[in-house]
Amino acid sequence: MRTVKEALNQRVLLADGSVSRLLDNADTDMKRDFYGMDKVLSVLNVTRPDLVREAHLAYLLAGADVVRTNSLTASPLTLKQYGLQDEAFVLNHLAAENAAKAVDSVPGEGRRRFVLGVIRDDGWNATPAEIEAAVDVQVQGLLSGGADAIVLDCLAGIGRIQPVLTAARRARASVNSEAPIYLQEGREVTDFSRHVQEQADGIIRYRPGDPAKGKQLAEWIREEACNLIGGGDLPGKTQQLDSVLRDLAEDGLRPVQSWVREEGPVDRFEPASSWSHFPDGHEAEREIKAAKALEKAV
Repeated sequence: MRTVKEALNQRVLLADGSVSRLLDNADTDMKRDFYGMDKVLSVLNVTRPDLVREAHLAYLLAGADVVRTNSLTASPLTLKQYGLQDEAFVLNHLAAENAAKAVDSVPGEGRRRFVLGVIRDDGWNATPAEIEAAVDVQVQGLLSGGADAIVLDCLAGIGRIQPVLTAARRARASVNSEAPIYLQEGREVTDFSRHVQEQADGIIRYRPGDPAKGKQLAEWIREEACNLIGGGDLPGKTQQLDSVLRDLAEDGLRPVQSWVREEGPVDRFEPASSWSHFPDGHEAEREIKAAKALEKAV
């Protein structure tokens, strides 16, 4: 796949697992790495970029197609309680940059992997204007740092999605980017209005991954048109899910969306060579690298 939009439209991709969990369990110093405050994990984008990149790398080597930025606590509205709101742009820029560097460090062998810049509604007690200003800063930072797409993880029907979308679109235009902006919906039905959906570039239908529930994954793919599967809690789960998705795929790579099957042969859309993980005979190397990356990150 040459673009993330094509990939999410045609295939079911595997996301990374919990980067936050790896960072939470990493060997860090509260005073040095978190400025003496509670664990605001986005601060590590500045103080410990090595840890952030290693966490992303562990999931990439385990088979993830996309990594999500370490930006869940990087909204100016969230950072304000720590007096760090003025650092929001830098924290988001580096969140994307660290993820992009991790992607670039993995041998591609013709395969594209992607960085999703994530903005999550944290239940902010703020006016629409304040929300717009905060999201504008985040999106500009994520796109300037190298995110391939923006993902808005917001609930519908609570009055915040419109200012979030408006700000995201404005910020994208201000940095002259063509990166797609996605709404994310989970297992529960998310009732985004048609007006809201038309302002986004697509919907990410996300489902949590569990390698022990392959049958359920198959149902989600077949009946719910999900296009992104979570990579589990740790890289070991991601590696297992990589195998599960390959087993479910028509060509041993990633399952295709139903409309692709209806159009004709899978390789009409993409040759198998663009999904090769590592060259033949390098599985052992892959496992060793993944284990080392995980050992460093945890």
